[in-house]
Amino acid sequence: MMKIFKSSDPSVLWLVGISLVVYANSLLGEFQFDDYASIVDNPHVSGGEIFIGHLDHMVRPVLYGTFLWDRFLFADSAWGYHFINIGLHLVSGLLVYWIVLRARTDDSPSIAFWTAIIFLVHPLTTETVTYLSGRASGLMTCFYLLAFLLYLKGTEEGRREAKHKVWFIAAMVAFLLAMASKETAVTFPLALLLWDILVRRLHGRALGSLFLSCHVPFWSMVLVMAVALWLHPRYVFLADFSLGIRPIFDNVLSQVHAVAYALLLFFAPWKQTFDHDLPLVHSILQWPLLLDLMVLCGLIVGALVAMRRLPLVAFGVGWFFLHLLPTNSIIPRNDLLSERNLYLPSMGVFIVVMTVGLAIFNWVFRATSWLPWVRTGCRSIGLAWILVLCFLTVQRNALYQDSVLLWSDTVHKSPQKARPHNNLGHAYALQGDWTHAIEEFRVALTLQPDYVLAQENLREAYLFHVGRDK
Repeated sequence: MMKIFKSSDPSVLWLVGISLVVYANSLLGEFQFDDYASIVDNPHVSGGEIFIGHLDHMVRPVLYGTFLWDRFLFADSAWGYHFINIGLHLVSGLLVYWIVLRARTDDSPSIAFWTAIIFLVHPLTTETVTYLSGRASGLMTCFYLLAFLLYLKGTEEGRREAKHKVWFIAAMVAFLLAMASKETAVTFPLALLLWDILVRRLHGRALGSLFLSCHVPFWSMVLVMAVALWLHPRYVFLADFSLGIRPIFDNVLSQVHAVAYALLLFFAPWKQTFDHDLPLVHSILQWPLLLDLMVLCGLIVGALVAMRRLPLVAFGVGWFFLHLLPTNSIIPRNDLLSERNLYLPSMGVFIVVMTVGLAIFNWVFRATSWLPWVRTGCRSIGLAWILVLCFLTVQRNALYQDSVLLWSDTVHKSPQKARPHNNLGHAYALQGDWTHAIEEFRVALTLQPDYVLAQENLREAYLFHVGRDK
């Protein structure tokens, strides 16, 4: 049997064990926010015949196919849906490990292991794993990384062998499944170029030959996908709606700030919230846009400087920016930043952090080899950091067990945004706490007087509270 990894690798057991412990409490989570529209009350996943009948106009059919399967297995028991999400996250973490291993540098085993651990336990991934509607990002990432690993195997030396062709065809199938899970997978051919140029260091005729024989099929699939989306009435509607959200120029400036803020979340995860309240930027002189540009440009310059000696740093930076393009670039979206859209880009950040961190550690150890406590101290700091991330992830997972907890945390961190107050009011209403519900609806309307949903919620809550609808 062909194998793309060594099943006896003890690192795999560590990765599996740690991730299962960290995400165990997410099994207690409930359906939240969009979960009701996407899963619980979604007619597309109510039965097999209905699902098949709606395939011709359904978006993300593979994603909703998994929800249909969940509905069949678990009905309305949220723990089963969480179990599947945890499984997808675990597989994605292992794929990160095996992909980075294939960089084949002196430090790649250590970089691969610690990158995978951070990916698996960092709290910034919780919105993808613990929020059930975040499965779109998790499922796409799982197929995307699988396609990437299969491509690496299928294009190694001796790729004319039959088994390599099988891996390459399997990579195309996995890529197709990724695009049918979430459209942002269309970045895949560019990711292949990043790896082949920066990590494999191919150029000239070798790169051209590989591009024509192995990259072009994926570009062809992207072209077919683009045509399908163009002809799909749902996507035409969404495109028209998106372009009307805000001016393109304002959106680009605002997204620059959103990307810089996203980088901050990787190193200050206690700032996470379910609904970020980021400002709209209308001028390049508006604070803190110039600082944001300096940070992002500095990151790019650093990647270019490190390209020769630390190619994984350049690859990681390129991976991060590439996978933010579909969600944080020109096309406006209602939310400037959604943490679940950082799931796949996060791999690049973690690769950079671990590559640079290990390089610094090696330099310090060489410079102080006569001080054995230095090595122990550095390892202790690294282990402490991992433990802190595990604690924050467990803590973040617990918020999804109760909608009042989740939206109270969101209101605390985004107090000037109307939607969290409205949703917290709704959560109170579901628990029969009409006094607090009315208070939150009123705050939402104070912040946004034309908020129609909050107006309706306040009216209904008041009627219930005074008993007029009985």
